Amino acid sequence: MSEVKVKANGLRNELKEIRKSIDKLTNAIIEIHIAQTNTHNEVHNNNACCNNDELCKCKRKKPDKV
Repeated sequence: MSEVKVKANGLRNELKEIRKSIDKLTNAIIEIHIAQTNTHNEVHNNNACCNNDELCKCKRKKPDKV
């Protein structure tokens, strides 16, 4: 019977290690996604135009002379 407990404890420890690895991978994927999203937003914010036609017209409009 003690042999079964040793196997169960070994499996439990292996599962703990697998969960830790999955957590690390998940965090890495989240960081990559955030970095890509930030880069994507920076690229679109620097463009002269956007997907909103009215905003594009506003950006292209020359300022009125005073």
